[in-house]
Parts: sequence; structure tokens; C-alpha cells
Amino acid sequence: MASDIIIRTENVKKLYITGEEELWALKGINLDIYRGEFISIMGPSGSGKSTFFNQIGALDVPTEGRVIFDGHSVFDLSESQQAWFRCNRIGYIFQTFNLIQVMTALQNVTLPMVFQGASNEEAARRGTEILERVGLGHRVHHKPFELSGGQQQRVAVARALANTPSVVLADEPTGNLDTKTGIEIIELLKELNEENGVTIICSTHDPKMLRRSDRICWMLDGRLDKVSTAAEFSLEDMKQDTQGR
Repeated sequence: MASDIIIRTENVKKLYITGEEELWALKGINLDIYRGEFISIMGPSGSGKSTFFNQIGALDVPTEGRVIFDGHSVFDLSESQQAWFRCNRIGYIFQTFNLIQVMTALQNVTLPMVFQGASNEEAARRGTEILERVGLGHRVHHKPFELSGGQQQRVAVARALANTPSVVLADEPTGNLDTKTGIEIIELLKELNEENGVTIICSTHDPKMLRRSDRICWMLDGRLDKVSTAAEFSLEDMKQDTQGR
């Protein structure tokens, strides 16, 4: 693992206001994520896990604090610069796959390349290579409804890699998969992490994912409760954290 920091969050806070009620979903998160790490973020419902995940991925703006990516404060960028950043530096994998149903696997994967400005020929070539990389070279022209859940998640992984991002954010990537397929997706992400040097950040409750992580960030009541290594992880820890201690 490289020693340089790719993402730093500085006192990140998030306030939601509903009517007259104020809720601080995040209460000041400070975390350094190193280039080439495999990080898992977990916590019980309402812990702020998903909110923090969205701040890291520049999907939501913090009320206070900064998210720094490769030395640049993401939310100090213009809207067009932020859009470029999301398209080129981060790949997103969602639990519900979020594939476009009327498009083939190849078309889903090449869509980010089109936004990046790649030609149709270049996008098709790169997209096919990536689908082959995730074991779907024989399914490039199949639409999502013709694929199993595991195959759809592999398409989602391929799409996240379309523009060779520095960081891949995976939101519960095994949440809708059976155990065997979930393990395959975890191993695929770990392989991409180790062989391609992609920094992987997962929001998860899956103990199999946690055991493959370099570090586990435990969220509780809007705070970063602790950071542990996979070697320090135990099922009792996960049980206590899920129940909110």
C-alpha cells in the first residue's frame, strides 16, 4: 500500500433540517485514506455511514469541513470541475446496480466514456476489454434482464472502471447477492485493488468484505467511533456495532 494520502476529510459535518427539527448526521469526521487501500465503512442504521460515504464521493456537500482529494478541496471547485472530478476520478458501484435496462452491458459500460468524450470505436474497444476483465466477455450484448444478479453487479463494476478512476466507491456491493456470488464480487474488487492499485472504499455490513479490508471504519451516532484492521475484526464487534452498542 502506498503511503501517500489520496482522500482526507477534515472535520466533516452534515446537518439536515426537517421543519423545526435539526439533525446532525455527521459530527466532525477526520479520516485519512491512503492510495491503494481497501477500506470498509460500517455502522448501524442512523450512524451516519451512508452520509459520510456520500461526502467522500462528492455526491453530497458537507455543512462544515472539507473533503480533500489529491490535495484539492473538492467542494471549492466549480460545478463543472466537480462534474469532471466525479466522471474521471471516482467510479461508483451501487447496491441496486443502477443499470439502464434498455441498454446492453457494453452500452452501460461505455456510457461514462461517452461523457468523457471518447469516440464510439474507442469506447467499444475499452468497454469490451473491461467486460472481459470482469468475466463477461461473452455477455457484452446482453441487457440487464438477461443477466443474473451477480452478472449485473459485474457490469456495474465494469462501468465503475470505465474511465480508469483512482477511487472506486462501492455502496453495499454484495447486499443483493447470494453468498457465493458475493464472495466472487469481493474477490474481484480485491483483485482490482491489488493488481491495478485502485483505492476501494466500501459501505458494507458483510463480514466477508470486512475480512478482506485493510482497515474498517466504524461509524456510531455521526462520529467515527474507531478504526480497526481486519486482523482486529471479530463477529462480536460487528454484532455490537450493528446493534449500536
